[in-house]
Amino acid sequence: MYLYVDDFTMTAACGILKWVLRTNGKSLQDEVIPSRKEKEEKTAICMSDAKINNHGPARIVPEDIIVTALVACQFHLYDLTHEDEDDIICAGIVDRKHFISDYYQVMHHGAHIQNSDKYVDYCHQLLCKLRRVNPQLDIDGEKNIWISKPRNLSRGRGIRCRNDLKDICSLGREWVVEKYIERPLLVYGTKFDLRQHFLITDWYPLTIWFYKHSFLRFSSQPFTLESLDTATHVCNYAIQKKLKNAPNRHPNLPEENMWHSDEFKEYLCTIGKEQVWDSIIIPGMKKALIHTMKATRENVKYRKNSFDLFGSDFLFGENFQPWLLEIQYKPGITKDTSVMWKIVPPMVEDMLRVVIDYKDDPNCNVGGFELIYKQANYTGNGILSKEKTFRDLKITTISDP
Repeated sequence: MYLYVDDFTMTAACGILKWVLRTNGKSLQDEVIPSRKEKEEKTAICMSDAKINNHGPARIVPEDIIVTALVACQFHLYDLTHEDEDDIICAGIVDRKHFISDYYQVMHHGAHIQNSDKYVDYCHQLLCKLRRVNPQLDIDGEKNIWISKPRNLSRGRGIRCRNDLKDICSLGREWVVEKYIERPLLVYGTKFDLRQHFLITDWYPLTIWFYKHSFLRFSSQPFTLESLDTATHVCNYAIQKKLKNAPNRHPNLPEENMWHSDEFKEYLCTIGKEQVWDSIIIPGMKKALIHTMKATRENVKYRKNSFDLFGSDFLFGENFQPWLLEIQYKPGITKDTSVMWKIVPPMVEDMLRVVIDYKDDPNCNVGGFELIYKQANYTGNGILSKEKTFRDLKITTISDP
């Protein structure tokens, strides 16, 4: 719990620095800056969040909060770049309770910070340095929102967004808490995630197949951080199918709140970003899955001559960079939408090609599956480094722990 409190406090400190830049009309260099229309649709940064929490009336906050945040972020930067140092974050904020209280005033109640314009350059320089060593800095946002999930429930049940430290710390061991992505890529002002299926036909040697078709799941409500309502922030279809779509949603959004990946690629063409699918999204998802499976392989109870189908859920940053949220073992493939009818039957058929036909004929048609990783020349200890080429895809295998 102590480490989490540090993490929450550090995110708040970075949020103060971002608030200083935004309030004074400055942004991080090469940051994705949305158009006026996108800003209106997104409403991602709001001046008041009084409906969510009640931490007292809004007021003017002394500039000391900026100084405290700068010091904490400087210590954090040092901590990230000096691996031999421990627990240095705590040294940056002596009176944590007072700092968090002032932070709530600014972020939840629209309080103004005195003389913030004096610190713009300092905040900008420090955030740029942090950005080089913290790839999640941009997606963290300012509100310090976290998503909590019951450990033993599925289909989005019990998931809630929270932004109060005391509330989060009161949760028991049966909960999992992770940082919420406050600045996701939106489609027509609406949040979505992407379900990507992949197949593992062997763990030793690790063999991963990536399915070329995927689907997007949309929220039924326009995205906003003014409310932490599940209907807005949890895209799980089991949740969204029970809700009514907001009347002010964009007319181009699907009524059943699901898109085939081909429809998403068509959308990317309409906004002049057709290249990001092959240059950023697909490579990013493959990389995340390969590294994740390699990291967890030792904990898998595996039977030879078996296979596993997984469903991985991705969110995207405003720069289209994919972020892996979670991986579902034996994901639901119920054909309850037109999109699922289009994806599931051919995927199941292609699975049989991979599991049965490919074993006897490596040159057979495997349909929509692509072999993206296979550990080379596995001998039992995994200590080998070699490159192999499968079809037209170059797969590099490295020395595995």
